[in-house]
Parts: sequence; C-alpha cells; structure tokens
Amino acid sequence: MNLQIISLEGQFYLVETVDENGSHLLTDRQNRPLKFHSLEEIRDHVSAKNIDEIWLEQQTPYEEMCGLSEEAAPLRIRLNW
Repeated sequence: MNLQIISLEGQFYLVETVDENGSHLLTDRQNRPLKFHSLEEIRDHVSAKNIDEIWLEQQTPYEEMCGLSEEAAPLRIRLNW
C-alpha cells in the first residue's frame, strides 16, 4: 500500500491510501475527510500501517492565476520516513 499526502492551501493535508483497488481518502467516523496540520501528525496517525511508498503532492492554483495551462501537473515528491 502507498500513501499519497495532498498538500492544500491553508496549511493542511489530506491523505489517501493507494493500492491495487484504487485510492481511498482517510475519513473520520462521519465519513468526512481527515485534515492534518503537519507531516508529523500524519506519520503518527499511520505508523501502525505497512506503507511501501509515501508521496507528497502539492497542488497550486498559481499557474492558472498567471495565465498558464490549467492542466499543469501537481508537484510530486517521494518522502522517506
């Protein structure tokens, strides 16, 4: 299983698990997306899971605001925990 961390504006992160069945957003008991405020908070939350790869994905609206293509790929960085 891989972990995909999505960095959003407002200094919070959403987390998806990714496996052969697709991606699944981590949610709370009311099925709302879990919001994390740091990478350390995410690491503590998933420490018991068997994770193969961890990816940080940063999405930004600035390319679109500057007149560049809306289809710009997000920045992806592999993390080593």
